[in-house]
This record gives sequence, C-alpha cells and structure tokens, in this order.
Amino acid sequence: MPTDAQLLIGKVLQIKDKIIAKRHCIPSDLKAEWNTLNEQTACFESEALYRSAVKGQEMNKHIDYSGSVKELSQLVKQLKTLNKKVNVTRVHH
Repeated sequence: MPTDAQLLIGKVLQIKDKIIAKRHCIPSDLKAEWNTLNEQTACFESEALYRSAVKGQEMNKHIDYSGSVKELSQLVKQLKTLNKKVNVTRVHH
C-alpha cells in the first residue's frame, strides 16, 4: 500500500505533466512561479534517478527529497493553483 508521500509525489508528477504539456501557454508573469516549482520538484522526475545511476551497480529508487508530507502537500496545492491559472489564461486568449 502506498504511503501518503508516494501518493503526493504521484500527484506532483501528474500535475507537472499537465503543465509541461501546455508550457508554451504559460504567460510571462507566471513563468517565474513555474520555474521555481519545476526546480523544487525536479528530484521526483524519472530522469533524476538515472542521473545518479552507476554502471554495474544495482539501482535503487531513491528520491533526494528531505521535506515533510506537509511540504509535499503544499507543493501539490501550488502546482494545482498554477495549473488553474494557466487554464484560465488559455481561455481568455
């Protein structure tokens, strides 16, 4: 059974995928917010796992995140808010 942290990481990745799919629609006034959130959540991406892999050694899924579940929850809320802002912006243009 997945832990709360694992579920939240899954949500982070889902929302990031949605935002990345429409990244060309992110208005300039929201790009700084997106860049900050993208940097804060980069450690959850699968590419981060492969960058730390060593040839010939077994690779364990280790996520280099030291925050709490509460902080993860805040990241999810911030990403959801940004996703909604980008959706609203797309409708108006």
